[in-house]
Amino acid sequence: MAILVTGACGFIGAWVVKNLCERNLPVVLTDLKRDGARLSVLVPEWEALPFVEGDITEPNFLVKVAEQFSVERIIHLAAWQIPLCRKDPVGGAMVNVIGTLRVFEATKQLQGQIRRVVYASSVAVFSPPEMYAQTPIPENVPLKPVTHYGAFKVCNELCANAYWHESKIPSAGLRPHTVYGFGRDVGVTADITTALKAIVLRQPFRIRFGGFVDLQYAADVAEAFVRCALADLDGAKVYNLRGTPMSVPDIVEVMAEIEPEARNLLSFDPTPLPLVFNLDDNALQGDVGPIEITPVEQGFRETLEIFRRLRDLGRLAMPESL
Repeated sequence: MAILVTGACGFIGAWVVKNLCERNLPVVLTDLKRDGARLSVLVPEWEALPFVEGDITEPNFLVKVAEQFSVERIIHLAAWQIPLCRKDPVGGAMVNVIGTLRVFEATKQLQGQIRRVVYASSVAVFSPPEMYAQTPIPENVPLKPVTHYGAFKVCNELCANAYWHESKIPSAGLRPHTVYGFGRDVGVTADITTALKAIVLRQPFRIRFGGFVDLQYAADVAEAFVRCALADLDGAKVYNLRGTPMSVPDIVEVMAEIEPEARNLLSFDPTPLPLVFNLDDNALQGDVGPIEITPVEQGFRETLEIFRRLRDLGRLAMPESL
């Protein structure tokens, strides 16, 4: 039962590969380029895993990979993030929408072989917080995102629904929020992870937002993706992910309790992000749970430990641009 991971060199992709390897499940990796920056830290044996370089938007690429390695399930994580989609919406649509359609089309072509697709949606599918009176917010509320990235994710959720109704392809889309942990270095909400890196490097850093976010440890998010991939559920499911909703001042305080120097190094802009943060995850917990939430302090400590190890090896640096 080989599981194909697209975007395997990315942040969540590397954590998913780690999870699958710890379960001793056969895994196949794909990405545009073979890049071990994250995988080498999280999955020391990654170079021994089947890896196919290629562009998921190309016709038949995924079909050939799936046939070659007898892929039975797909965890689709290849995507552009908000900054790239904002800079180049057409390019973003090619990767995020067309790429996802290629995943479903490959599954449709090999429907007797591939049993399930799990893909990354995002909290960016929601409208701004003031649009919702009900909290925690369930999955089935009106969606009117304010970014191209969010709009692409809505499109993918709707297309997944169409593939179920027209071709009976079962799927699950997961909506992460502020995911943190080693390897998170793209997007505004990556500032939580960058702040931890700054503490280890003893460099000042200003988090670019305030208000509340829902902190989700990368290991927990990876577990949710893998649980959904291993499940055998009908329909086109869409799930909210929920971690630990916290204010940015409280997040900084937890960091300072672990590393007191953080009080002198870290600051934040008080302006909240235009993102909902209080989400209902009962559907996910009911279908594939219970999925435990790593305490924030524990997740921070584990991330700091990885960063300290990389610092001592001379392999840790702050991002060149944010």
